[in-house]
Amino acid sequence: MSVATYVPALSYATPDGESRILLDRPSTTIGRSPTQDLVLPESFVSRQHALISREGHTYELIDQNSTHGTYLNGARIQRAALNPGDTIQCGSPNAPKLRFHLQRTGESGISFLPTPVSDLLSTLSNFQPPDDATPAGPLEQLNFLLSAARQLNAGGAIDDILRALLQLTLKLTGVERGFVFLRKDGEMHLALGLHANGDPVEEDATVSRRAIARAIESESNFLISDTMTDHSASAWASVMVNKIRSIYCLPLRKRTAPGEPDHLLGLLYLDSQLKPGNLSEVDHQLLDAVATEAAALLHNVLLADAENFARKAREELAIAAQIHTSLMSIKLPVLPYAVLKGRSKPCHDIGGDFYDAVALTSASGEHDCVCVTMADVSGKGVSAAIVAATLQGIIHALMLTRQSLPEIAALLNQFLCTRQVGKYATMVMLKLYPDGRLEYLNCGHIQPVLVHGEGPTRQLRRLEDSNLVVGLIDTATYDSTFSTSAPTSASS
Repeated sequence: MSVATYVPALSYATPDGESRILLDRPSTTIGRSPTQDLVLPESFVSRQHALISREGHTYELIDQNSTHGTYLNGARIQRAALNPGDTIQCGSPNAPKLRFHLQRTGESGISFLPTPVSDLLSTLSNFQPPDDATPAGPLEQLNFLLSAARQLNAGGAIDDILRALLQLTLKLTGVERGFVFLRKDGEMHLALGLHANGDPVEEDATVSRRAIARAIESESNFLISDTMTDHSASAWASVMVNKIRSIYCLPLRKRTAPGEPDHLLGLLYLDSQLKPGNLSEVDHQLLDAVATEAAALLHNVLLADAENFARKAREELAIAAQIHTSLMSIKLPVLPYAVLKGRSKPCHDIGGDFYDAVALTSASGEHDCVCVTMADVSGKGVSAAIVAATLQGIIHALMLTRQSLPEIAALLNQFLCTRQVGKYATMVMLKLYPDGRLEYLNCGHIQPVLVHGEGPTRQLRRLEDSNLVVGLIDTATYDSTFSTSAPTSASS
């Protein structure tokens, strides 16, 4: 009999099922090119995207200057060491995952071990529930199991942890079925259910809701080995209707520092209908220890998921900010009769303020007028920025078609009111002609100021005429006002 050894490998999903590639060479290349050792067909993968290099007993993931980057456990990297359980994604944090793991070889060939959970489940297959005569053995086995379970911290998924928890506790207690509920928005929701034979349980209508409530309210384990000898539980409707003989409910709580309140993550529920339970004190300790360790692992994974979600949100916001900046960074027209200057800086990364300017010429090519817009969409952040970008595009197009200022304001008002986006906008639009004529239309914005002259003779005049904001009242009407600006005048 040969001794089993472990070879690093990558596993990944294909249309035909799970595939794998052994990392048994000094380097393994990954990319879209057919010449790569592992070919990924996605368009966002570079032709020569990444490389896994072996140095002794260590493996490193190296990005090959790819266009869209290489991600290890959700974080973009240039070069990083690999550990069993790590996930690799090429080109996007949402790309299909490649899992780095150890694959066992032996006399029967190759046995696929896809994740750290498989190491735990392999251990479970050799685990036997303790008897009263040998209490020390199970505790030693538990220490080994918990050590193996801690490997899940390297990146095990929630479903993997819950499945491992049910597999272990079903075998330990000998009951017929098990459920794990996770808490969301203050309510318990079924996350996974299994029969003792490994078949899934799709619904939880036959569990004892009273037992679950008792475990949550008492903030402790609720265990009944035989409901027929428990006069209180035997009278419960759910116990009688579903003929439940034994019930084990264990809250899954986040570990906290002394003095801090526990945080309920979920609940482990086990029961049998055919026979009563027969757990020793050691069994109860094992069950409690496994549930406690599973809760810690679950908490770690939930934190990791939350961090990944926050990271993706930050990355998407950064992309949105770049797009928003590009849209807002307009090139102001250069005119012989006016000098235009403008600057906008959002309160957050992106916002709802914008300005624009369009120079119009006559059919003969002579300067006709310049159209200027300053606007502020209600609110801040992404929602305001989306509406602002939309309004900027509409205004720019309407000005190029030489629509009048009242017509533009009316169309914008109808657009926002009919779409019911929950946003309104204040704005000032004006047209300045080469002869100094000025037409403006104010929709609830700060009054523009017209500055005449320079130095001690400078005079300020507010353009006071105003209209309703756009996007609040669909029947609103809008009127523009004409004024005159002398040479060296300025408006702001």
